[in-house]
Amino acid sequence: MTQGDMERRTLCSLIISLALVALPPVREGETAMAEEGLFNPEQIVVPFDKERVLKSLVRIRPHIYFAATVFERKEDAETFRPTKEKTFLPEGVVLWHLVLTKADLHQIHTNMGLRLRPALFEVARAFEGVSTFPSQKIVPLEGAAVGFFISPKGLFLTNYHVMREEIEAANRTGGSSEEMLCRSTAFEVPIVKKDQIVGWRPLEGVKLIRNLSAQEWKKGYDAALLKVDIRPPAYLPLAHRQPRLGEEVWMFGFPVRTQRSPERLKAVGYEDADGSLRVSHGKVTKIPTDHNFISNADSFSGNSGSPTLARDGEVLGYAWDSHPEEEENRRAVIFQGGTIHVTIQSVAKKLQIVQEKKGQRGDHWLQFPQELQSDHGLPEGPPAAGVSSLW
Repeated sequence: MTQGDMERRTLCSLIISLALVALPPVREGETAMAEEGLFNPEQIVVPFDKERVLKSLVRIRPHIYFAATVFERKEDAETFRPTKEKTFLPEGVVLWHLVLTKADLHQIHTNMGLRLRPALFEVARAFEGVSTFPSQKIVPLEGAAVGFFISPKGLFLTNYHVMREEIEAANRTGGSSEEMLCRSTAFEVPIVKKDQIVGWRPLEGVKLIRNLSAQEWKKGYDAALLKVDIRPPAYLPLAHRQPRLGEEVWMFGFPVRTQRSPERLKAVGYEDADGSLRVSHGKVTKIPTDHNFISNADSFSGNSGSPTLARDGEVLGYAWDSHPEEEENRRAVIFQGGTIHVTIQSVAKKLQIVQEKKGQRGDHWLQFPQELQSDHGLPEGPPAAGVSSLW
């Protein structure tokens, strides 16, 4: 490994990974099938109930800020480097401590793929025009991740790494099934009309019910289970099977930003990501383990937790990371790889979600351990078509 490679790896280690994050026959005004592409939902024809998927989503925004300090010289930066990477403030804010050099800023500015990554984008923009060092700024993280409801009793899934700040602040990194109120994360659910999201409303009182361990997360079991004491507008049925090699998948998420070539955008028929809801499509290309699979569906930071659906609308898994790893720092400007997904059956087993019954419309009805059952008087059995009249 060269010195330059080591410096790039050191720089990339400062980045918070929120990483991660269609099409049957074409109708007029709609886009042809392609693996590349982060499409607006109205562009996509899907073989399942799109509105139900939209109503099942949760937009997740951790309260993360960066205390970024930039030095002229590497020697000064090394002297100032903090002993801990983050501070958990009593207000429910997480403060990450980043120490960079002027050379690091130059590298970020001149490498567009690197610059568009979370944390680096916000920091580079904050220091534009700054010429006197050392200099420090407090910078908020932009973008969101994804959760999705899996039960009419208010339970929803996302990644461990999306809830990492809550987990670490509560000393739950070894795994936990103790219920706790989320303090450093904001949650929102969409207002959906005629297959389109027209607004968002806050989701209050969200509790972290279970999370796997940090060790399991790094092995690919990237999971956290949350609950809110309301009846969600919709929920998604979980597949009772493993994904199949070559089968089509669709993924819904909030990729934060891309800047791909105008020629590719025009050829494929999509617009650069901007943090709004996007749908990507692909096929399962590899199944390396029983708890992960790889697709060639497009994704970027903001797709973490994106439900990955089969043709029948059942959840096969959700987005975990980009693939291949070496593409990570150029993913915003060129797409050549795919996405690593967590397999839903592996997570259901780890989180003790037992699927035993079917509803009247064929939806999988989830049975949870007694401590996860809501006590708010919800009826037994799934609501019609998985959609509640509440919203």
